[in-house]
Amino acid sequence: MAHTCRGTISLHGALIHTVDSCTFVISNGGTQTFHIKAANEVERQSWVTALELAKAKAIRAMESDEEEEDNTANTIPSEELNLVVRELTVRLENLKTCYDLITKHGAALQRALSELETGDDLANKTKIVSERATLFRISSNAMINACSDYLQTAQTQGHKWSKMLQHERDQKLHLEEMVEQLARQHSHLEQAATRHRPTVKVNISITVLLHCTQMTKDNMLN
Repeated sequence: MAHTCRGTISLHGALIHTVDSCTFVISNGGTQTFHIKAANEVERQSWVTALELAKAKAIRAMESDEEEEDNTANTIPSEELNLVVRELTVRLENLKTCYDLITKHGAALQRALSELETGDDLANKTKIVSERATLFRISSNAMINACSDYLQTAQTQGHKWSKMLQHERDQKLHLEEMVEQLARQHSHLEQAATRHRPTVKVNISITVLLHCTQMTKDNMLN
């Protein structure tokens, strides 16, 4: 039987919850609801885990897009640094999501192991423990992958940070050199002005004296 698309749903606003060991539901809290049945509990939990991680990424991507729209007009030198911080924050949130899943499945596995110690219905409880262990392994693998992504991102961005810091350092040195050069030029101008100032005063005094002398002579002749 051919399978067709039954519709789509936005993950960032979706509600994901399990119904039984094989069934889970995805809903947008309104008109769209999808009931999905897996082959077994392990497959169901694999889907739920993947959807929860995808939902967390969708929420952070939407928030990041909104921040970028708000800051479109503010193109500043630290924009690249802000982008790096946001990317690392997304990776860290993925780690937190995986940690929550590991905590959840670890507690379930611990309960199953405790029940196994009672000795009643050993075969069924052994199966439950095996399933819980599989779920814990899936969550652990997701955590390992998230850690690897975070490490890779941090290492990749480390080189960018180094270049950015070096650029800032070079700019600072360049500005310091410009300030020193301007200070030297200002000092030279002051010295030059000081040297020429007495000459100007003497010339002015001589001119005034000659003018006064000429006026005196003219008055005497008159």
